[in-house]
Amino acid sequence: MNLFSDDGGNLPSLELGGESPNPTDQYIQRQVRSWMLLPLFFGILLPWLWVYFAFSYGLRKDLPVLALLVTHAGLALVWLGRRRSRRMLTWMGIGCYPLAVALCLLLQNVL
Repeated sequence: MNLFSDDGGNLPSLELGGESPNPTDQYIQRQVRSWMLLPLFFGILLPWLWVYFAFSYGLRKDLPVLALLVTHAGLALVWLGRRRSRRMLTWMGIGCYPLAVALCLLLQNVL
């Protein structure tokens, strides 16, 4: 009945390479995770807040909806680029965020 022994001698170590994780690597991993949340803020939360305020306070509705569409398209491009490991597609998606801001600022002045 060695299948149910409690000594754990056959189990692999959960640490990387049998060593404790490097603090520098842990710091870099935390930084990468925090930067990964940035597109979610700009791609989802900010445009929806703008649409909410536009409808709540009776402001122009065309620019917030345009920003919402462009940023969600950018978020989809980032997701597809990351999923398919296409760097150019990812950068095109990230470029949609400043494009949305520029379009809305230019259209605000023109219209």
